[in-house]
Amino acid sequence: MNTYAAVCLSFTLAACPLLWAQENVAKRPLASKATRIESDAFLKVPAGLKADAFTVARTAPAIDVCFFEGLADRGKGTLWSSWGDGCLASNGKYYTSVGDHLGQNATSKVFEYDPVDMILRQIADVLEAIKQMFGLYGHGKIHAAIHEGADGKLYFATYWGKPKEVDAAFQKGFPGSILLSYDLKTGKVENHGAPVPKQGLPASHFDARRQLLYFHAVYKGDIAVYDVKEHKTRFVGGADESEASRTFLADANGRVYFSGTNGLHYYDPEKNEIVATKVNLPPNPGAKKKNDTLRAAAQCPTKNGIVYGMTAAGRLFAFDPAKESVKDLGPNWQNGDYTAVMVISPDEKFLYYAPGAHGSGAKSGAPVVQYDIAAGKRKVLAFLAEPLSQKLNYQVGGTYNLQIDGKGERLYFTFNGADPGARSPFGKPAVVVVNIPDSER
Repeated sequence: MNTYAAVCLSFTLAACPLLWAQENVAKRPLASKATRIESDAFLKVPAGLKADAFTVARTAPAIDVCFFEGLADRGKGTLWSSWGDGCLASNGKYYTSVGDHLGQNATSKVFEYDPVDMILRQIADVLEAIKQMFGLYGHGKIHAAIHEGADGKLYFATYWGKPKEVDAAFQKGFPGSILLSYDLKTGKVENHGAPVPKQGLPASHFDARRQLLYFHAVYKGDIAVYDVKEHKTRFVGGADESEASRTFLADANGRVYFSGTNGLHYYDPEKNEIVATKVNLPPNPGAKKKNDTLRAAAQCPTKNGIVYGMTAAGRLFAFDPAKESVKDLGPNWQNGDYTAVMVISPDEKFLYYAPGAHGSGAKSGAPVVQYDIAAGKRKVLAFLAEPLSQKLNYQVGGTYNLQIDGKGERLYFTFNGADPGARSPFGKPAVVVVNIPDSER
């Protein structure tokens, strides 16, 4: 019997969840309300930037900022942070996640932001949901995205916070990343187990038409495909063909692309197999090794079948799956900056992103960039860093979350950040909503 099972059996079934609930009832976070900031300071260009490489909006957007309340210090190593993309659900609310980045007793939480009343509230705590006992290795991150299934549930996978402790945790029964769902109507959280046992799931994609969830599975490097309707894993493989393990890119035919050992490969849902292509993504001059691997992609292809993406080195590109051709659109920002998420506007005119996912964007003012597809030009809607520091005493970091509403009016981010002067750009995440002026779109 493994340690996980043995510990739980030493208590009654009723006592197992009670121990966790009693310990945390006083720590349940209250709902928090966003602060709206309207200032022309968002349009001020920081010193040292190559200003000829972009333009700046004429009208500053209203920016709503909401901090996560109740993220308690859980001891040495606590680093509340957000690593996986959120979801703008069919009910019009934005869902996002944070984790404490710990190993033993670690937990992650899912929050709901309502743009109407500008309220952020917690809807799920992983440790509580799975009734995990104290002393065991937990789920310190949600590194993949949150996805809404046709069944009205949000699906999300956990990830580990302290990787150096994972191997020992496996030997004691740690299952690896688990898949959870949250019912939007009932609020019930359900544990669907580990889709790929003893592996971590750091990135995902959802095929809404086929109700298929895609995951990168590490450390083996497999591609995993999970059928939401059947609640079972239908494919695991390709460990010797995949690389980077961070992003997927989907075409109009349901083929899901990822970085392979030699260019892009894809999973074919009709044939249930992985196929290699001869497509290579554009390199960024002077970038580090593996700079041409896929790192970000627009949520869907255009009506013409084109999919936009970025490399790990920050090279923007347009991919035509039918022709298996790639058009290099140049650096996403300055000389190219590591960027984890991007979206395309509903009218297909613009791409939006915030360069510098791991915090480097703050060095250039934390810009929110609008890329005009037809003109091939970059415009900054707002430089977030200085105004948020002055108005909210907040040191903004980078983001792994970005969603756009159905009218192209609002951008929903979850930024990592910290108190002013902190050495790390993590520890104090915040939901940031950019309300794009009509004149700027």
